[in-house]
Amino acid sequence: MANKKVVPLTDTEIKKLKPNSKENKDYTKADGNGLQLLVKADGRKIWEIRYTINGKPKKTTLGTYPTVTLAKARAMRDEYKSKSFEGIDPIDERKKAKEIIAEKEAENQVLLKRQFHKVAYGWLNSLTNAESTHKKRLTSFENDIFPSFCVYDKYKHIVSSKHIKDITHPELLKVLLEKEKTAPVVANRRFIDCKRLWRYAINKGYTEVNIPDRISSDAFKKHEVKHRPKITDERVLGEMLRAMDSYKGEGGIIVRNVLRLTALTMLRIGNLATLKWDNIHFKKGVIIIKRSEMKVKDKNLPDFVLPLSRQAIEVLKETKEMTGWGEWVFHGIKDNRYHVNKESGNKALQKNGVYG
Repeated sequence: MANKKVVPLTDTEIKKLKPNSKENKDYTKADGNGLQLLVKADGRKIWEIRYTINGKPKKTTLGTYPTVTLAKARAMRDEYKSKSFEGIDPIDERKKAKEIIAEKEAENQVLLKRQFHKVAYGWLNSLTNAESTHKKRLTSFENDIFPSFCVYDKYKHIVSSKHIKDITHPELLKVLLEKEKTAPVVANRRFIDCKRLWRYAINKGYTEVNIPDRISSDAFKKHEVKHRPKITDERVLGEMLRAMDSYKGEGGIIVRNVLRLTALTMLRIGNLATLKWDNIHFKKGVIIIKRSEMKVKDKNLPDFVLPLSRQAIEVLKETKEMTGWGEWVFHGIKDNRYHVNKESGNKALQKNGVYG
């Protein structure tokens, strides 16, 4: 009996094909030369191709209609047939192509992990410091180190960064020396941190050389810590307290109230500068700083609680009228998203001649 001649499909015919929903069965419509359309019981139409490779029959799908058009399906059929005649199995070829793409994607993921900012964030998150210390170190890296090695979008979000293995020690030294001009102590801390960061990167396999170790400490200026002498003269103490209470210089009321609270609480200016409104409890009349936010190793110790005098509460209430809408009790003079500079109080006293 002669084979029934296959009549090629048309788009009009394909669009009219309905699913066999009554019997819930799939069926096929041939287009010729191994190409056929599988009509699923749920209404989907899937292109299939049959071919032989080295005498073995093969079948695979080419995609769904109409995403893969009739013309596209026929072109793919011809390509499959041509390759099978040459002894190339299109299925194996497609599988190998996917494997190559997967390998490249895996390589790209490894390269992405080697980006400086990702390595730095990984190291920072691995540390077990107090929350306050972690935030300071993180902010310093983001402000002082990242800009030299990162690419940002218009919203100042990091898009990418240089691979840590590609950063040279002269590049890193340049960044640290630039910071040393304005904050030598911070620059030295970041230098030490970078040594730890690169050791972390080596252990993770992101780089092989600890380039900060190639930077000599002699590259930085010697920083002498000058301890201020204690005040024993009542007259000098009185002058300092009056200067703190009547300060009218840069930073205005915010710096003045930092100085006032220093006298009223005996807390260090640096501690007061980083106070948050969450730390202030007016009803209880106390400042509470969580142990996790303090530089202590024993996390089982109770939170720090400081009772406030009536005068201290009045200073805080006055400050709340100006900064109560934000996070920080004493926000930055130029940028209210951050706390006031820790050195603002000391510099204010120096300018007023309280101490040199």
